[in-house]
Amino acid sequence: MSTHPSTTAHERALHRLRVLIAELGTGGGTLTPAVYDTARAATLLPERPHTCEMLDWLASRQQPDGGWGTPRIPLARDLPTLAAILALHRSPAHHDAARHGTEFLHQHAPQHWGGPPAQDIPVGLELLLPPLLDEARTARLRVPDTPYQALRALGEHRRRLIARRAPHAPGTAPVHSWEGWGAPAGDLPIDGSGGIGHSPAATAAALRHNAHHAPADRLEDYLTRASSNRPPLQPTVWPIDNFERTWALHALALAGLLHHRPLADECARQLDLLQESLTPEGIGMSDHFTADGDITATATAVLALAGRPADIATVDHFRHQDHYRTYPHELQTSLTTTAHALHAHALHAAPGHPQAGPPDHVRRFIRERQDRNGRWSGDKWHTSWIYTTAQIITALPTDPAAQHGVHALLDAQQPDGGWGAGRQATPGETGYAVLALRTAAQHDPLPTAARRRAADWLTRWHATGQPCDCHLWTGKEPYCPTRVDQTVALAALVTAGPQPASEQRPSSSLHATQT
Repeated sequence: MSTHPSTTAHERALHRLRVLIAELGTGGGTLTPAVYDTARAATLLPERPHTCEMLDWLASRQQPDGGWGTPRIPLARDLPTLAAILALHRSPAHHDAARHGTEFLHQHAPQHWGGPPAQDIPVGLELLLPPLLDEARTARLRVPDTPYQALRALGEHRRRLIARRAPHAPGTAPVHSWEGWGAPAGDLPIDGSGGIGHSPAATAAALRHNAHHAPADRLEDYLTRASSNRPPLQPTVWPIDNFERTWALHALALAGLLHHRPLADECARQLDLLQESLTPEGIGMSDHFTADGDITATATAVLALAGRPADIATVDHFRHQDHYRTYPHELQTSLTTTAHALHAHALHAAPGHPQAGPPDHVRRFIRERQDRNGRWSGDKWHTSWIYTTAQIITALPTDPAAQHGVHALLDAQQPDGGWGAGRQATPGETGYAVLALRTAAQHDPLPTAARRRAADWLTRWHATGQPCDCHLWTGKEPYCPTRVDQTVALAALVTAGPQPASEQRPSSSLHATQT
């Protein structure tokens, strides 16, 4: 086999991809640790082992301006900052960090809050932040309140809706934010994962009030397993095995790699697992959580790309007026959930799949939300406009609006060859841009220079061994599903860079996307 440097990089990327594919879903999925959930566990359960280690980690994550969370995502900073303050203020070693945090909130809140909350606020923020503000006042901490009045009002509205539709079964969407509205007494909505709503923070809140009752062992075991990726730190959500498997396979499908010889057997095994988990009601982030429209649509698209049966009618369970919902009764819409549903429909409109697609006003929902510069931004599940724009290009590659989005992506490629909505390129964003441009290029030839520069950037990134640690996906705070972003970046590297002739194989499943 050739030892040309580009071939060696290709082989190494394929090897790492194969390992990643084999790992998908194991351990419930891998995520970066979360400030909010770690802080709540430390605050609510101070007697658990390693609390001091958790507090030291929280202090180490404080930004120079005093807040927590990345400054480029300002609306996602209030919750982790307030949670960290509440965890640290009781520790003499961290008084200064807590004080600096309260000073940050007094400067930050009036600048970014006051009007109606945006569509892309973090998950459950309207339910979670007001109780922490009240907790801070009880602790005599000087934190601002007036800027959050509109958010409080939205939270009160949400609580009325939750109460009206009670009781809520374990593993349903409202329970994910149970710590913001649930009652500590009575039956706890423990799901099959052993926790409350796949949320470490909600589980810690339940354990705080039930430490001497029967469920305590199950709740404690959940927190231990949720932190297993980086103990004792907690992620923002767990488990996510179905989500991790679906999004990684989606990237591999867009890259034409599901049937690529070095990866085909591991991909087939993961596709079997995905197919088993997709029910007539849909699929959720794990088999213990309710089905959601985003994962259902994406899984349906993946199976179609793989040449496997999937019922498009399952996706349409989530259609609501002119868009597709992720969960029933949600108040914020999602561009990417709707795009993934449109993609699934496009695949099922191919020969042999006569089902009618969604009405034109669903496509209009997408078109009308495009920025003048060709980008789509403000999605509720991902903070990067590059991801959102890439998903829409993949769903509607021949639409004039998507073609405008292609030019926006090309214009945004950084001088070093990567893509990033912030100052620096990231592996995940670069990977998604490459995969979207690959789809678009099969309809309208694009300059090859962009692909070559991206391949060079991804090759350099892979050679350094640096992990994917970009907190761009939206939960209660931004996070990174590390296996997903690594798979996206490596799939893009393999498909964008030169390949040995012996390994080139056309993917009939990918061609289905262009039918």
